[in-house]
Order: sequence, then C-alpha cells, then structure tokens
Amino acid sequence: MKVVHLSNTPVAGSPGNIVSALNRLTDIRARHVVFNAAAYRTRTFAIDLDWRTQQQEALDAIAEADVIHIHQYFSFDETFGANFAQRFGDKRLIRQYHSAPDLWANGDAGLIERIVREGVPQLVIAQGPERFYPYARVVPNVVPIDDPRYLPHPEADGTPIVTFSPSGRASAWKARWETKGVPQTLALLRKLEREGLCRLQLIVDTPHDQCLLLKRHAAVAIDECVTGNYHLSGLEALAQGKPTLGYLDQRVQSQLRRLTGATDLPWVDVRLEEAEAPLRALLADRTLREEIGAASRRWMETHYAERAMIEHYRRAYLDLFEAPQQFGVSRFTGEADEWRARVCPDYNWTARRHLHAGWRDRLRMWMKG
Repeated sequence: MKVVHLSNTPVAGSPGNIVSALNRLTDIRARHVVFNAAAYRTRTFAIDLDWRTQQQEALDAIAEADVIHIHQYFSFDETFGANFAQRFGDKRLIRQYHSAPDLWANGDAGLIERIVREGVPQLVIAQGPERFYPYARVVPNVVPIDDPRYLPHPEADGTPIVTFSPSGRASAWKARWETKGVPQTLALLRKLEREGLCRLQLIVDTPHDQCLLLKRHAAVAIDECVTGNYHLSGLEALAQGKPTLGYLDQRVQSQLRRLTGATDLPWVDVRLEEAEAPLRALLADRTLREEIGAASRRWMETHYAERAMIEHYRRAYLDLFEAPQQFGVSRFTGEADEWRARVCPDYNWTARRHLHAGWRDRLRMWMKG
C-alpha cells in the first residue's frame, strides 16, 4: 500500500515522524508533501517533498498513492491550486487533526460543525484536541525514540539547565488551547534563574534538529503547565530522559492510558500555579533528577515504542478498505460523556483565569496605594 501525506505546514514535524516510521517499520510506503515548508520561518523541520520546489515529484507520488492522508484543516484549491482534489480520483481519504477546530473557525459555530462532521474518516492525536472530534479515531503522536537525537545524555555540569521550547508567545489566560503560557512560565523560570538555582534555556525559532541537540544536556524540561494538554516537545523530553513538568487534565490522562495501556504517566504533573516547589526540589537534587529522568525514558521504551505506535496508523489504513464502517461513529455515549470530556475542563480553566485576573487587579490597587 502507498500513502501520501498532505499538509499546508510541517505541523511541527508530526507527519514527518509518521511517514518515516511507516517506511522503516511497516510494509506501507509513504511520502509527505508540504505546501509551505518555511511556514514557521527559522523553526524548520525535515521535509520529504516541498511542493514549491518538487511539484512534479509530489504529483507523481499522489498519482501512485492508494490513500491520501490529510493533516489539519485547509482548502485544497486555495493551497495547492484549483481542481487539486480532482487528482485524488477514487483514492481513500483520511484526515488527521492536531489542533482544536477553533484554530480555524475563530468562534464560527457553523464552521466548527462542518469541520467536526466532515464526511471523511478522521484521526486525532491523543492529546487535548481529541475531545473536540468525537467521530475521529484516536492515534498517537509518533516519536522516533531510538533515533540518536532522542537518546538520553548526562546533564551538563554546573548550574542545572531548565529547557523550555514554546512555539508562540500567547498568554496562559488569553488563549484556551493554542498556548504554553509563555509569559507566566518565563516569569517563574527567570525568578529561579535570578536566585542562581538554574540556567534558563529558552528555545524559539530554532531548527528542530538543533533544538534536540540543545536539549540533550538539560537537567529539567518544561512541557506546558497551563491547558491540561501535553505536546510533542514533552514526549521528546521524556525520550531524552528528562524530568518533564506538565499538567495533564483527566481527559488527556484517560486517552493516553487507553492508547498506551499504561497505568502511571511519566510527567511531573503540576499546574503552573503549583510548579515552583517541585521545580525547586528538582533543581536542588541531582540524584532525584536522574532517577525521574531514567524512569521517563523507561516509560517511553515500555509504553511508547515507535513500532507499537505506528501500528495505529497501519491499522487505520487497512480499515479504510476492510472496515470503513468503523469510521464516523461517535466515541461519546451521550451528552453527559461529552460534557465531562469537553465542557467541564473549560470551567476549571475559566476559574483559574478569573483567579489570576483578580490577583492582578489587587496588585494594581496595592501599587496605587
């Protein structure tokens, strides 16, 4: 079977990891066509087929494919050109989501409904966005944990390094999902740095290969402690054997356990509001860091091995032909199930946002005297 992945952007390297694993570990031959390889400017990822420079090779791969695997939501005609979708013929299509639908809908309820109920089989990563796509099959973000770039290395001598690699600058309390709470997280990390407890390694707008190399000798990694989600960067840090701080809400935890079969999860699971004390403890105790980091790596080897994770995709492709009826069936059993999955966690986040807003107001009043 041949599969071509299509994406507007590199999608933080996720499709590339899937394609690489398919080609190395399965009987499926895969290619990845990226329309805008430079979408993130200097934050670059390895690219298979760049549409702007390898268009004919990309078209040939599409013509030969049995399955077209689309990543995220975008218009084919506006991106790849008029009548592009006509090239698919009777090939099987499947679309994978890596973000909540409001990233594209901007509050347009009608567009959200069209995205969620699209009549194409869907996949969604087993992270925060999963709860928004009830008709999608849940799949992992694949990580090549045995690639040399992802192997553990001893932390650097001297003051411990805390590494943090946000992809944007959004505040924790202005965006629900498309944020890693950068201003608030940096305020905490810079406070600890001023006290001489750590060195902050802030990685932004950096090629992915270089990012992985920079993180190798860090003592502690920050995934994200705001939304309840985890990220590909967090999985990478766990693979590299780092104590990794992140906040995973109950829905994310349940999906991750279901996907991997694991009971315990390796993140140092704290919200940003409670992260200072665990960080101080880790920075003060190298043995503790080493033990937690080694456990992180063991968890990835046991529960997140690349060969096991890529099988979720291979099975999905086979089901497109052998059991297409398995797609398009809601995973929610009713309104209460959906409420617990999607609505209730938003109440928690909103309460936290109001608490922080109240604290800022009281601080302003105090400063005015």
